[in-house]
Amino acid sequence: MKTEVVHSKSKNAWNVVSTEWGGKYKIARVPYSQIDNDILNTRWKHEALEIAMHISKSMETFKTKEK
Repeated sequence: MKTEVVHSKSKNAWNVVSTEWGGKYKIARVPYSQIDNDILNTRWKHEALEIAMHISKSMETFKTKEK
């Protein structure tokens, strides 16, 4: 399954979405927190992105059973 990681338009989160026709559009949402500390905000956003990328790569290797 081909997927991509995009930032949510309404939430502090990264979305893993399917790019194939007929697939479920949003596979996963990886949220992150925002506070008044720029260093932690950047770190948490980057960590959430890494997790979302890992999920995306895992989904690309996932194969469904053919009937």
